Amino acid sequence: MSIILTERMKGWIELMGCHLCVATPEGVPKVTVSRFARVTKPDQVAFAMEKGEIGIIEAAVTKNPWVAFGVSRQGGIRAAYQFKGKGKVLKSGPEFESLKQMAEGIATDAVLVVDLTELYCTKPGAEAGQRLDVMAPDAVDAWEKARWTDIPGK
Repeated sequence: MSIILTERMKGWIELMGCHLCVATPEGVPKVTVSRFARVTKPDQVAFAMEKGEIGIIEAAVTKNPWVAFGVSRQGGIRAAYQFKGKGKVLKSGPEFESLKQMAEGIATDAVLVVDLTELYCTKPGAEAGQRLDVMAPDAVDAWEKARWTDIPGK
């Protein structure tokens, strides 16, 4: 199945920024925050990052491209998802320049682009850890609408 982010997921990602986690090839975790995120395709998120933010994870992600992230600045119950995929760091080119221009107030040194491959529920309780990317996009949308009614930014 492919991942198609819902309007609610897009709103939380773009309004709140995200905590990003990668691991070195030896398994040592590295975590940073990106305050600016944009959903650039139905299954892709790009993060504009300052030098200090990308510096924490850049060496690890170039050797091990797997990235996990969750939405920042709110409780896990409000946007209870973990997104996973393969990332790449851009420091030049049209995609980099486009995101750099959008990220007002951020001294963009790099853009991390993550192509999503996995989606998990992190809502506390019986649904914690449920894998959502195995569901059809319409089923994920219906599942989400049965649990939450808000759409951030609307």
